[in-house]
Amino acid sequence: MSSIEQGLVLMLVGVAVVFIFLVILVFITKLLSYVVLRYFPEKEKPAPKKPSAPAAGSRDAEIAAAIAAATAYSKR
Repeated sequence: MSSIEQGLVLMLVGVAVVFIFLVILVFITKLLSYVVLRYFPEKEKPAPKKPSAPAAGSRDAEIAAAIAAATAYSKR
Protein backbone atom coordinates (compact mmCIF):
# COMPACT_ATOMS: atom_id res chain seq x y z
CA MET A 1 0.00 0.00 0.00
CA SER A 2 1.34 3.39 -0.88
CA SER A 3 1.47 6.35 1.45
CA ILE A 4 -1.40 8.09 -0.33
CA GLU A 5 -3.63 5.02 0.00
CA GLN A 6 -2.78 4.74 3.69
CA GLY A 7 -3.53 8.43 4.17
CA LEU A 8 -6.92 8.12 2.43
CA VAL A 9 -7.87 5.06 4.48
CA LEU A 10 -6.84 6.80 7.68
CA MET A 11 -8.85 9.89 6.68
CA LEU A 12 -11.97 7.84 5.92
CA VAL A 13 -11.68 5.94 9.17
CA GLY A 14 -11.28 9.21 11.09
CA VAL A 15 -14.27 10.83 9.38
CA ALA A 16 -16.39 7.74 10.03
CA VAL A 17 -15.42 7.65 13.71
CA VAL A 18 -16.25 11.34 14.19
CA PHE A 19 -19.57 10.96 12.35
CA ILE A 20 -20.60 7.93 14.44
CA PHE A 21 -19.60 9.74 17.64
CA LEU A 22 -21.69 12.78 16.71
CA VAL A 23 -24.72 10.62 15.85
CA ILE A 24 -24.44 8.84 19.19
CA LEU A 25 -24.06 12.20 20.94
CA VAL A 26 -27.27 13.50 19.33
CA PHE A 27 -29.26 10.46 20.42
CA ILE A 28 -27.89 10.59 23.98
CA THR A 29 -28.76 14.30 24.19
CA LYS A 30 -32.32 13.63 23.00
CA LEU A 31 -32.68 10.76 25.47
CA LEU A 32 -31.45 12.86 28.39
CA SER A 33 -33.75 15.72 27.40
CA TYR A 34 -36.72 13.33 27.33
CA VAL A 35 -35.82 11.85 30.72
CA VAL A 36 -35.34 15.23 32.39
CA LEU A 37 -38.60 16.64 31.03
CA ARG A 38 -40.46 13.45 31.93
CA TYR A 39 -39.35 13.22 35.56
CA PHE A 40 -38.65 16.89 36.29
CA PRO A 41 -41.31 18.90 34.45
CA GLU A 42 -41.08 22.67 34.43
CA LYS A 43 -43.36 24.33 36.93
CA GLU A 44 -45.65 26.92 35.46
CA LYS A 45 -44.83 30.40 36.66
CA PRO A 46 -47.65 32.85 37.19
CA ALA A 47 -47.69 35.75 34.79
CA PRO A 48 -46.09 38.83 36.32
CA LYS A 49 -48.56 41.52 37.21
CA LYS A 50 -48.08 44.78 35.37
CA PRO A 51 -47.72 47.79 37.63
CA SER A 52 -50.58 50.19 37.36
CA ALA A 53 -49.87 53.31 35.31
CA PRO A 54 -49.43 56.52 37.30
CA ALA A 55 -52.09 59.15 37.02
CA ALA A 56 -51.68 61.47 34.02
CA GLY A 57 -51.67 64.57 36.21
CA SER A 58 -48.70 63.46 38.28
CA ARG A 59 -46.72 62.66 35.13
CA ASP A 60 -47.47 66.09 33.69
CA ALA A 61 -46.29 67.68 36.92
CA GLU A 62 -42.99 65.78 36.73
CA ILE A 63 -42.45 66.87 33.13
CA ALA A 64 -43.21 70.50 33.98
CA ALA A 65 -40.78 70.38 36.91
CA ALA A 66 -38.05 68.94 34.68
CA ILE A 67 -38.60 71.63 32.04
CA ALA A 68 -38.52 74.36 34.68
CA ALA A 69 -35.30 73.00 36.14
CA ALA A 70 -33.66 72.78 32.69
CA THR A 71 -34.74 76.33 31.86
CA ALA A 72 -33.44 77.69 35.18
CA TYR A 73 -30.13 75.87 34.69
CA SER A 74 -29.62 77.19 31.16
CA LYS A 75 -30.25 80.84 32.25
CA ARG A 76 -27.38 80.88 34.73
